[in-house]
Amino acid sequence: MISWKTAAVAALTWAAASVTSAQQVTHVAKTNPLGLFASQYQLGYEHGLNDNFSVQLSAGFMGGSLEIEDGSSNSVLGQRSGFIAIPEGRWYPGASACEGFYLALAGRYRATKVVDGDGDEVGDRTAVGGALLLGFQRLSDGYAVDFFLGPQYKTVDTSGNASGGSFINDDNVGVRFGVNLGFGW
Repeated sequence: MISWKTAAVAALTWAAASVTSAQQVTHVAKTNPLGLFASQYQLGYEHGLNDNFSVQLSAGFMGGSLEIEDGSSNSVLGQRSGFIAIPEGRWYPGASACEGFYLALAGRYRATKVVDGDGDEVGDRTAVGGALLLGFQRLSDGYAVDFFLGPQYKTVDTSGNASGGSFINDDNVGVRFGVNLGFGW
């Protein structure tokens, strides 16, 4: 039979291990402040899986007006709407998930539609791609700052009569960079 002292030591050891492992799992909620200048409103959540790995999902929507050219080379004001989703896996070599330098593999899906002043759809654009990112995230007093940079590849499908603005069919290869601000706990 197990003595009460042995049971108490086992319970305290289990409780201490639970608290320690709970402190190692980190959560960060963040947003992209640079996206506000492009009428792109995005929120992200990062979850530390263990000492070295985390996963992040950012999602958001786009809005605003932009000047486009219709099929007859006339310039018209259009309304843009759409959404974006970016799943990401991160590896932190410093053994502190959600803080420090990291290497990330990110996917990206973005769908945008533009309607003219009459409410008629004049174009849509879908971009699907991925990026390999090098970044640094700093957590201090509950605040998080995340910088990242890396090459990206995407395929873009544009349809409709609109051109210009967000409907420029840009290159498939480029550079992805950004800053996220948020809170960590």
